[in-house]
Amino acid sequence: MTVLLVASIVIAFLIAAFTLLFRRLASRFDNQASTAEWFESFSLDSFAPMERLLDQSDFEFLSQQPGYRPEIGAQLLKERKKLFLGYLRLLTGDFNQLLRIARLMIVYSTEDRAEFAKVLWRQQVTFYFAVCAVRLRVALYPVGWTSLDVSRLMQALENMRSQVAQLGFQPMALAGNA
Repeated sequence: MTVLLVASIVIAFLIAAFTLLFRRLASRFDNQASTAEWFESFSLDSFAPMERLLDQSDFEFLSQQPGYRPEIGAQLLKERKKLFLGYLRLLTGDFNQLLRIARLMIVYSTEDRAEFAKVLWRQQVTFYFAVCAVRLRVALYPVGWTSLDVSRLMQALENMRSQVAQLGFQPMALAGNA
């Protein structure tokens, strides 16, 4: 009976934590940025360094250098994790900006875009789950978890950008609305 109670409490806590994290992630976008200008200058290339920041080979190379001490590796890991999480925040903000543009397209569309709204919701949930998984892996990185693949996040961001573009986003048309 107590095992069931503990399991229920843990599940309730996890649901509450994910809900709070979901709301926090969903609120990240730049209100001050012009939607049209931002969309035209958007590029995934700015996130390329993410893929190498926590690459294990850099730490292995460093450990083989003369004068290496474990504190040096620990400090490098700490700094790189901080940078990686900064990139992750920016990536989440860009995803939310694209999501905002897509929602504006739904609101101002002359056609019914209910199916597109469902796709957006699924993409949003999938993206936020992926962000949570990456954050968990970053937290577990020092204890031996070395597989950190951000390609799913990058692909989700690119998919969102291409969907907005395919739906005919006209940056100049929304420049006044942003």
